[in-house]
Amino acid sequence: MTTNRRAFTQGLAVLGISVATPALAQAKTVEVAMKQSPKMLFVPGIANIRSGDTLHWTNAYSTTHTVTFDPAMAAIPANVVLPAGVAPFGSGNIEEDGSFSHTFTVKGTYKYVCKYHEAMGMVGTVIVT
Repeated sequence: MTTNRRAFTQGLAVLGISVATPALAQAKTVEVAMKQSPKMLFVPGIANIRSGDTLHWTNAYSTTHTVTFDPAMAAIPANVVLPAGVAPFGSGNIEEDGSFSHTFTVKGTYKYVCKYHEAMGMVGTVIVT
C-alpha cells in the first residue's frame, strides 16, 4: 500500500500531530563596525556568513575609512584575496556615520583592507559558505 505525503500529513493533522517542514535559510545581514580605539580595526575581524548574506560596515568616527577588496589599491596586495572569478570591488571613502553594504554570492575566502589604515592593522576576512 502506498500513501502519499499530503494524505499522510493530513491524517496526522487530524490526530493533532503537526509535521514541520524545513524552512529555507533566509539571508541575513551581519554588522561590521569600523573601530579606532585602541587601534584601527574591523569588528568582527573575521565574518563567517552564507552565500546570499550581506555585510554592512559602519563608520561611527570622524576618520575616513574604506572597505577595499581590490589588491591593486592595497599597500600590500597579498592582504586582499578574492575567490576565483570575483572582480575587485570596494566602498570608496566612508565618512563619519557613513556605511557600505555588500551581498556575497560566491563562496570562498575574501580578505580586505581599509586602504588608509592597512599598515595599522585594519584588515578583515569574510568566509562565505
